[in-house]
Amino acid sequence: MKRIYALTLIIALCLLNCNSKTPKQDLTMEKQMIEEKNYPKTNNYPEADTNDSDMEEDFVRAANAYDRKELTALNAIITSRDWVVYNDINGRPIKRNRIAVVTTQIENRCFLQHMFFQQDAEDSNYGETYVSDVYGWKEFDCNL
Repeated sequence: MKRIYALTLIIALCLLNCNSKTPKQDLTMEKQMIEEKNYPKTNNYPEADTNDSDMEEDFVRAANAYDRKELTALNAIITSRDWVVYNDINGRPIKRNRIAVVTTQIENRCFLQHMFFQQDAEDSNYGETYVSDVYGWKEFDCNL
């Protein structure tokens, strides 16, 4: 009985391992999905609600650290005036979000992506910025 169980476990692990994709295969599939999809096109940049070069650089860094490794973030346009702060039931801040449009590029295609950037509260400060959500892809001419 133990042998059958062990043999079944080995076969299951082999099947799972054989069907798993490598990170390189995942990136290739992601790139192919982006290249094959027809995104809405635009030639209009959104207007920035505020200009803060340090924050824009921080958002570009966070966007490049996000899951989509095939896309390169070029710049960020901050489209929300202030951080939206979320508090716990006692009124203490737990996180804050801000929205920006990030221009990204993959080979010769450029995109505008709306991204939510988040910072978690750590004592009296906020932690590192990261992307919490992405929506609203639009393709635009890279020469703009």
